[in-house]
Amino acid sequence: MALNLRHQTAAEFAARYWARVLEAYRQNNKLRYGRLLYWLVENINNGNITDAQARATFNTAYGRALTAAQWTTLKTNRITPAHDRYAAMLAEGAL
Repeated sequence: MALNLRHQTAAEFAARYWARVLEAYRQNNKLRYGRLLYWLVENINNGNITDAQARATFNTAYGRALTAAQWTTLKTNRITPAHDRYAAMLAEGAL
């Protein structure tokens, strides 16, 4: 099921989402950073967002031009580990 937005466009949502990810990272707020990236990976895994859509919004938000291979590397090395740490905290009931 695709992400259904009512009060903002997909582009507006993506800009706000990536701004919050960057803010959490800069503030070293690991809990919020993990929760945001957990949301992203879960929605990619559930088919609500495609990798191509996530990469395109990331590129727009950060002024980058990551290729699919570069996105996969970023997702594997940075995004998925943050997701996994947050998922472990959820499983432990630590949140």
